[in-house]
Amino acid sequence: MNIDNWQPYLKLDTEGQPCMAQQTYEPLVSPDGKTFCKNYKFPNEYQYRDEKDRPLYTDEVCDWFFDNEVKYLLEFEDKPYAPEDIDIDFANRQIFLKWHSKSCNQIMYAPNGFWPQGEWRDQIKDIILDQYNEGIYKLTMYPHCHYIDSQGQMRAIDWYGCVPIDKPYIAEKYMQGIIHETAQFRLDETGAAVNNVLNLETMFKRSLGEHVFWGNQNMSYIYKELFNA
Repeated sequence: MNIDNWQPYLKLDTEGQPCMAQQTYEPLVSPDGKTFCKNYKFPNEYQYRDEKDRPLYTDEVCDWFFDNEVKYLLEFEDKPYAPEDIDIDFANRQIFLKWHSKSCNQIMYAPNGFWPQGEWRDQIKDIILDQYNEGIYKLTMYPHCHYIDSQGQMRAIDWYGCVPIDKPYIAEKYMQGIIHETAQFRLDETGAAVNNVLNLETMFKRSLGEHVFWGNQNMSYIYKELFNA
């Protein structure tokens, strides 16, 4: 599929201003707004910086996260909250999904917008609980990592951020390759790497309990249900 004239996807910050969505792949939207592309090719215009600015973001990093995304997309493809119409171009490291013009982030933070909690609070909880019951921590639980389909069903994207609960480890070089400087403290909270590997269990729990917000609501209500805390 030719993506030359596709537009980069930008999320909204809490003030409603467009900004980069993440640090892992190039997110692109087709001209008609109906298809979303996760472009893991390296380099790409969205992610690539001058090597002095981002030396740890490499082709190897992109390749690892592409493989991880594909693994969990296929593992969860039959779930009602999985993305729709998945098409994977392995040769070009591109993943195509059906798109409904905006993510939950763009609904949540649209200028003068209002999204009642009753329309999303239970849906994101049910998704995270089910992923946990299936044995994974999915660290990408932000509004921009989800969208609402034409039937009002919330669906999850950004499956690159998954680790098994019984083995929640990722090589430090991969995480350092995608972490933004403003989020480095989140990685530091996991503790020192052991044999160059990070344990992301703490990152998941603190994200859920403290750091991830949907509007003015953090995810601590889900944390309490999962961990009886």
